[in-house]
Amino acid sequence: MAKGEAQQGTYGLRRFAPLGAIALALAAFFALRLDRALSFEQLVETRAAWRAYVGAHPVGSVAGFVALYAGLVAISAPGATIMTLAAGALFGAWVGAPAAALGATLGASLLFLAARSALGTWLATRAGPALGRLTAGFRKDAASYMLFLRLSPLFPFWLVNLAAALAGAPFATFLWTTAIGVLPAAAVFAYAGASLDSLAETAIAARAACRAAGEAACPLSLPLSAIFSPRLAGLLLGFSLLALAPVLARRWRARHSG
Repeated sequence: MAKGEAQQGTYGLRRFAPLGAIALALAAFFALRLDRALSFEQLVETRAAWRAYVGAHPVGSVAGFVALYAGLVAISAPGATIMTLAAGALFGAWVGAPAAALGATLGASLLFLAARSALGTWLATRAGPALGRLTAGFRKDAASYMLFLRLSPLFPFWLVNLAAALAGAPFATFLWTTAIGVLPAAAVFAYAGASLDSLAETAIAARAACRAAGEAACPLSLPLSAIFSPRLAGLLLGFSLLALAPVLARRWRARHSG
């Protein structure tokens, strides 16, 4: 009996190991202040050096970028916007957008699998009837719900990864909906990154005006309004709501047929 309990305890620790490693990696990310390196100012100041490196190592640079992007997403570290801008600035929009989408999909998949392995079984055994019905409904229409969450600009990327894992979404569905759902935003920011020099000029002019006004803190900030307009956000939100159309239509038919 004691041996069986010990084996069960060892299995439990192993199950939590991937999620624990992710938590430690995220803590190290902030402890080492790596978030400072993922800033618009750093991207602007180092873009010439990085472009020279990419020109000398094109294939390795893309592969390294995808791996780095996946690692950042897997530990839920901030910086996805800057990374996608960098993809467009360094590789161009046509290569940068797929590279960013691939990195995001791989990283999200790693976090999904780690969270489901650690918490999925535990949650299923302790979930009450209400939560059980909620997760069952999510699994039944996982594709529509996942596309809605991915396309909508209202939900944080890392939160969707964890929510899908805890709700029991099938991994195959999670994978392809993530790959499709991240492409629109990746294309928008990679296209903007391809015009990084123009964005940098606007930001530098804004910083100069700030300093001329006598302000003490004048960082080089990303003019996000020039990239992600309210109209574009509304368009993505409309597409996300369109993904729910099959679910709403099925419920409408069920209600009227009843």
